[in-house]
Amino acid sequence: MFSGLQNKFERALQVLKGQAKIRPEHIEEAIQSIRASLLEADVQFDVVQRFLARVKEQAIGTEVAKSLTPYQQFVKILYTEMVQTLGGKVGEEASFDLSFKPPVVIFMIGLQGSGKTTSSGKLALHLKKKMKRKPLLVSVDVKRPAAIEQLERLGADAKIDVFKSPSMNPLERAQGAMKFAQTYGLDVLIVDTAGRLSIDEEMMSELEGLTRELNPQHKLYVADAMSGQQGLSVAEGFQSRVGITGAILSKADADTRGGISFSIREALGVPLRFVGTGEKLEAIELFHPDRWASRILGMGDVASLVEKAEEAFEGEDVDHQKNQAKRMMKGQLTLVDFQQQMKMMSKMGSLGGLMGMIPGMSGMASKIDSEAIEKKMKKVNAMIDSMTPNERTDPDVLNGSRKRRVAMGSGTQVEDLNQFLKEFHDMQKLMKQFSGKKMKGLGSLLGGMRG
Repeated sequence: MFSGLQNKFERALQVLKGQAKIRPEHIEEAIQSIRASLLEADVQFDVVQRFLARVKEQAIGTEVAKSLTPYQQFVKILYTEMVQTLGGKVGEEASFDLSFKPPVVIFMIGLQGSGKTTSSGKLALHLKKKMKRKPLLVSVDVKRPAAIEQLERLGADAKIDVFKSPSMNPLERAQGAMKFAQTYGLDVLIVDTAGRLSIDEEMMSELEGLTRELNPQHKLYVADAMSGQQGLSVAEGFQSRVGITGAILSKADADTRGGISFSIREALGVPLRFVGTGEKLEAIELFHPDRWASRILGMGDVASLVEKAEEAFEGEDVDHQKNQAKRMMKGQLTLVDFQQQMKMMSKMGSLGGLMGMIPGMSGMASKIDSEAIEKKMKKVNAMIDSMTPNERTDPDVLNGSRKRRVAMGSGTQVEDLNQFLKEFHDMQKLMKQFSGKKMKGLGSLLGGMRG
């Protein structure tokens, strides 16, 4: 989702690069280009107008700091105003307030197909792992038994309690879940409300009744990242009838224009709280306006990258990781080590997404076919799994018959195995070649990444 906006902003700002002095006509040209980029991304027109009016006012009325070039000054203004539009302040930490009398009640609101049920499971797991809470899930979408079953499966996968009720009355199911949470000391109740293909009176009346009875502290609208301005008009419908306190952006990993993420805070006056970043249950994160603005402007997001690395290394033996880094620097990495590193990378997310977090690498990230790389990694993983322990430690013992056995066991071809082994040996040679002074800094970085 970032790559499209990143590329458009980069092109829009080209007019300002290299200018010793930025004239009003340069600013106007850049702003017109940014306006076209935002509208193309399906950002609401009024939001675009207000955002760019603030940028223009700041850009024309601000003296250029001596430590900055005119281009850097404009990007700084753009960044500050973008953070504000996304609902934050520069340097402000993102948070999700749960400081209410337990159980804290959270309503998940949205249309059918928006990813509401999946987001309920993801949010529950996030609160359990990241905020050390004890959540309870309940579905009141009684007209879609499949939604109830889906939530139960998600709860089982995440090892989170799901309230099961014989009643098919939404209010009775919600009341039963509340009593269950109070009885067993579960401090957050996440209610997956009914979804429809469009807003209708029956659904709204049901939501209003549930709101009166349970008095939820959070009512989160689940916005499909692919919905654009249509999703925003739906959110406005929910806002006018039941009120929403925040939003969750689902399917942000899809190839979307992402305009709704830019519009929610400015148009609805409520913050974007969480973002679904993939299909896995763990793929949800707090929304940080400053980090998103930084990524959209191609400045990277090192803080999120470090957090993902810490998560991937959580529970791992630190000494083992350091020894592995030393072996890598000497070109002594085994296939066992290589396989472990692949698993670590997989935990951190797609390669394209990770590169987009590194300052200056956003342009390259958009050219990476993450899906093709993931398929290749799965194939390599299957080949290593099909080897004996001795072959993983010393792949040089793989002769013709052994290679045929490994290929057959992994569902690949001998040619695939030969290509991988060549690439692995080439990597070992390269690491050996650059070991010593040139790689000391990198070795220290890899060895101490967990810290």
